[in-house]
Amino acid sequence: MGPVYKPEYYEFLYEKSSRNRILVTAKTLFASLGYDNTSTAVIARNAGTSESQLMKHFGGKAGLLETIFSEGWSRINTQLETCFESASDLSARFSCIPGIVFQNLDQDLELKTLVLLEAHRMREAARSNPDQSGYAAFIKLIDQAIEKAKADGEFQADVPSRPLRSAIVGMIEGGVREQVLAARANFPASYGSEEYQKLFSAFLGTVVSGMPERHIHAGQQ
Repeated sequence: MGPVYKPEYYEFLYEKSSRNRILVTAKTLFASLGYDNTSTAVIARNAGTSESQLMKHFGGKAGLLETIFSEGWSRINTQLETCFESASDLSARFSCIPGIVFQNLDQDLELKTLVLLEAHRMREAARSNPDQSGYAAFIKLIDQAIEKAKADGEFQADVPSRPLRSAIVGMIEGGVREQVLAARANFPASYGSEEYQKLFSAFLGTVVSGMPERHIHAGQQ
């Protein structure tokens, strides 16, 4: 099988270091062929470099995928921290999360695809090496925002922190999953990121304002 990706398709790639050429090439191949179906030899060949350079910079294919995820989430985290600092209240801070995540992933469709296809590897890297994982840092930012809001009395103290974080992350990953499946497999999810953000904001608005007790009991009956 001939190469499915050629660096000459992206003129800017030649201006990058061998490390960055490998990263860009690997992200494209992982997203199009799948992680398991992409060898280090194919990555190196299409990046115009050697396997020894790949091993030198990343230690292997697993390290390469971890770096792709870590650098992608680090960009998101930097923007998220800035948005949290400038937001006037809890609702505005929570609104930062889907807005920034979807904006970045919509601009990097290969990373968006990998968040779906290789999420289990992303989570495993966050679990096994949290200090180096951009995704682990993303989770930590949300945890910190929730705990700060509780300490400041911005929403009900009896709202459990970890389940709330799980709900926030789950909604984001669910939206990403359906959008990628809609693009790749004709899945019936033709809504855009802006529509999903409205639903996300409505959900978090309920949490922030506090759901009336009678509605909670009604839902449990």
